[in-house]
This record gives sequence, structure tokens and C-alpha cells, in this order.
Amino acid sequence: MSDIRVRFAPSPTGYLHIGGVRTALFNYLYARQQGGKFLLRIEDTDAKRSTPEFEREILESLRWLGLDWDGEVVHQSSRLERYREAARELVAKGAAYEFEGAVKFKIPPETQVKVYDAVRGEVIYDSKEFEDLVILKSDGYPTFHLAVVVDDHDMDVTHVIRGEDHLPNTPRHILLYQALGWKTPKYAHLPLIFGTDGTPLSKRHGAVAVSEYRAQGFLPQALLNYLALLGWNPGTPQEIFSLPELVKQFSLKRVIKSNAQFNPEKLLWLNGQHLRAIPGEEYEARITAFWGERMELPPEGVWRKLIALYRPRLQIFGELKDQTAYYFSDVAYPDPEAVRAIRGQASLTELLRQWEESVGELPDFEDVAALDQRTRQLAEGAGRKPKDLIHPLRFIMTGGTTSPGLFELMSLLGKTTCLKRLEHFLA
Repeated sequence: MSDIRVRFAPSPTGYLHIGGVRTALFNYLYARQQGGKFLLRIEDTDAKRSTPEFEREILESLRWLGLDWDGEVVHQSSRLERYREAARELVAKGAAYEFEGAVKFKIPPETQVKVYDAVRGEVIYDSKEFEDLVILKSDGYPTFHLAVVVDDHDMDVTHVIRGEDHLPNTPRHILLYQALGWKTPKYAHLPLIFGTDGTPLSKRHGAVAVSEYRAQGFLPQALLNYLALLGWNPGTPQEIFSLPELVKQFSLKRVIKSNAQFNPEKLLWLNGQHLRAIPGEEYEARITAFWGERMELPPEGVWRKLIALYRPRLQIFGELKDQTAYYFSDVAYPDPEAVRAIRGQASLTELLRQWEESVGELPDFEDVAALDQRTRQLAEGAGRKPKDLIHPLRFIMTGGTTSPGLFELMSLLGKTTCLKRLEHFLA
């Protein structure tokens, strides 16, 4: 084990969002890759906006993603006296002063602060860019700047890996470390995530909370895989990664400087790849658990056939109900032109009647091969191509023009339902 210690420090003032997960992930990958510790701190000093519900959602989301932390969760709200103690120490040293009931840190004049950043390289700030900094508010609560420095020191954090938006805070934090006589951690500031329109990722770009992606039926490993590629380049053409593979290959040296662009279509594609790559038992268990919470499932044998039939077509679990709507309710025909095209051909409706009579002789529709054979023979016997009969039947059974194999689908619906739908359509 190494002595490397990193932390993820969300505020429970909202749901865990994509940007936060990417930060947590990069910290986790670095810690695990280096054999170090990944710590979790809840920054809940904003008493008005912090709620137990948001904290619970953050912890549940991290567990669902598989980003397990080491040790106990640290809460800033239980450390208020420690921050006041640090503020008093700075006042005693002459590095801070009381002002209107608050405590302000004196920014040293004529000082250059060098930030050595693992992503950006060396960044130099002049202290005259900054005004004196409030570190303890008049209500006795610390500001972010004091709390984060005290916490990172007390938790023995060696590397602070966070978003680039925090880079301007870093020189002020370094000055606080120096005033307190503490060792400064190493820093790495990650590129920000932008939407496809070039603005910072927000709700107007679609789902941003992890819980929303979970509710839509995304796989946690796919979400992590995609977020790892937002701001990190593996240096190879590989795009599909498991979490252990990411741990093995991750390096801060390959974090890119330019802002990352969030592409929902790429995330969907990646999720589909993971969905088809997981073992069959895991796929079955996950999609069954997902839909079991949302509806009454069909009989087990039918359900297993249904989810196996649609596995090649799904990108997320949440799509299943829409794609199989014809199974769960009466079929609708939203395209009147397509309906007229079938009903308007006397020879075709006659052929459909013959098909109804022919397959009606089968005991059931369990034998997919027999159903297939009868349909093709009937079409060819009438001087038509099999598709001339298969396409109308698919439309009649599902209301659409695309689906998995027609005869597997009919086997799922069952003989009674299929013949009833045909009769209803022709009537």
C-alpha cells in the first residue's frame, strides 16, 4: 500500500451529477491504481440547503456505481470547533484578523504563488489579484476555503483532484497552508464538461443526475466507462473498458487540458455495448430487477424469451416497454396509409386469410420453425416472395415495420392473440 490519499467531497445540496461523478471516478482510479486510499467527505456546512435526502442519494449513487470509499465518511458539520480553532490560530499568528464579527485571512502583498498542477503544469498567480479572504463567517461557520484546507490536512490528503473551476481557489489555499505551517498537497485540475452547444453541462442538455440515468436503465459500468473518456485519453483506440481495466490503465499524465464535450448518443451506444457484453445471467437478473420494480412481469418463461429476443436491440433497459408495447397492450396502427396499403390489396388480404387457415392447424405457435416454414411455403405457392407476407404480418402484429424475428415474436404473443389480431385487422 502507498501513502497516497485522495478524497471526493460533495455537498448534499443537490443530487450527485455527472460532473461530480467524473471527479469521484478520477480520484478513485488514481487511488486504486496507486494502491492508495479513496476518502469521502460530505461538505455540509451550508445548513440551509444541505439535506439528509441529498446525502443519502449521493451515497446510494456512489455505491450503485461501485465507487467504494475507504474508512468512515467525514462530515464537516461535526468539525465546526476544529475550523474555529484554526481561525483563532491564524489570528494569533497575525495572519488573519476579525472584521465585523467574521475572520478574514490576510493575503500577503507582493507575493507570487506557484501552483504545480499535474494537468496544467506550472501556473503562477500574483497575490495582488486577490483580496483578503473571509475564512470564518459571523455565524461561526467556516467558508469553503478554510474548511477544505483544514480537512485535507487533517485527513492527510496527498493529492487534490478536482474540477478546473477550482483552479483560481488553489493559490489562496496554498497561502493558507503556508500560514498554518502545513505541507501543501499536490494538485490536478480536471477539464470541465460542456454540452454539445459549447456551454457548461446543465439540465437543459438533458439528464445530469446519476439517479436519472439509473432510473432510465443505464448500466453503472457503462456510465463510468463513458465518463472516464471525458477528459482522459487512454492512448489507444480502445473504447470499451471495465472498471478494473480503467484502474490498470489510468494515469493523470493522460488527462487532457481541453474541455470535454458530453455526447448523449455516444453514452447510449456505449451502454448498448456493455449491455450485450455482460454474461446472460447478469443481464437477466439486472433487467428483471429493473422492470420488476416498475410493473407486473409476464410469466417467467415468456419474460425470459422476451428479454432474450430484445437484448440485441436495446441500448438501455428503459427502452424495453416502448419497443414491446404491442405485447403489453392492444396493438395500435398509427400509420393509416400503411393500413390502407394492406387492406386495399384484395390478393394480399386473401393470402392473409389463407395464412390464418394454414397456421390455424398448428396446435400452438411454440414451434417457430414450423410457423416459418408454413408462411414461406404459402407465399411461394402464391407466386410471391416470403417478405410480401412477412412484412404485412409484422405490421398487423406490432403496428410497426421493424421488430425482432417475426416468428419468435409470434411465439411470444401466442396463437390465440396472433389470430385475433389478424381477424380484427381484416375485419
